[in-house]
Amino acid sequence: MDCSLTSPLHILMWSITMIGNIVGLLGNGFITVVQGHQWLQKRKILPCDFLLINLSASRFVMLMLNSVNYILHFFSTERCLPSYKKAYVTIFWTFMNFSSLWSATWLSVFYCVKVANFSNCLFLWLKPRINKLVPRLLGLSIVISSIFCFPSLIEYLGQIRGGNLTVILPVNATQNEPYNKRLFHLQLTYTSINVCISIIASTLLLASLWKHTRNLKKSGLGSKDVSTQVHMNVIIVVLSYVFFYLAFLAALIFGVTNVFKPHRPEVLITDILATSFPSTHSVILILTNPKLKEMAARVLNIR
Repeated sequence: MDCSLTSPLHILMWSITMIGNIVGLLGNGFITVVQGHQWLQKRKILPCDFLLINLSASRFVMLMLNSVNYILHFFSTERCLPSYKKAYVTIFWTFMNFSSLWSATWLSVFYCVKVANFSNCLFLWLKPRINKLVPRLLGLSIVISSIFCFPSLIEYLGQIRGGNLTVILPVNATQNEPYNKRLFHLQLTYTSINVCISIIASTLLLASLWKHTRNLKKSGLGSKDVSTQVHMNVIIVVLSYVFFYLAFLAALIFGVTNVFKPHRPEVLITDILATSFPSTHSVILILTNPKLKEMAARVLNIR
């Protein structure tokens, strides 16, 4: 074990990162198992449930790879796995990240179209068609992202095989100066695109719900309307998603700009920000989804 990793601050930062990873693994694994089991039982699945399964499954794989990477780095056992094999792991992590980002983005768009009410002709055209469009948009987004990223991934793999780079997963890339920045910039670009789409969808949703709540107050119904409570749950999910998405974007920006010096405990702030997105968002999804919340209460034996 590296002696530089045994300082109290370093141990604290590592502990926070690993706790976030464990929470994310449990939360996303739970969503995947519950939704997947119901899919197998009913032999059909709703578009929002399909997005949830794809989102939680891809996040689970990413967090599992992160955990293995942290353990290998912490105990200085990089020799256990050849560099080119680590490169394949990094490439696989990248594709899982694309799947996770686009699943979360289209989930926010799905909520916006389903819940919000606007008289715009494009919005009215989307509303009855969003169920069929969402799976296609998700697949198309992942394919396009992968195609544009493929040349950089091949170049990255070639540099690894040539011994020009050492390998570490993107979320922890600031600990390794000779990391391939082009691959990291691609991650940042696609994350920025996803954040923009999510903010637009969230803003439209908030505007619609604010108008709906104001009309209810004028009519005297106010908080007695059940649909308002349902809408508030959707707001919590979307706003929390945008907040932690921005934290994930900040982590990528820190990695690209090298804000934190390598081999310093502060560099783990990048990992904490990156891990908070898939971990915390999965918990909020469970707490605001009646079906998942009820199943979680059964598992935990909570009335």
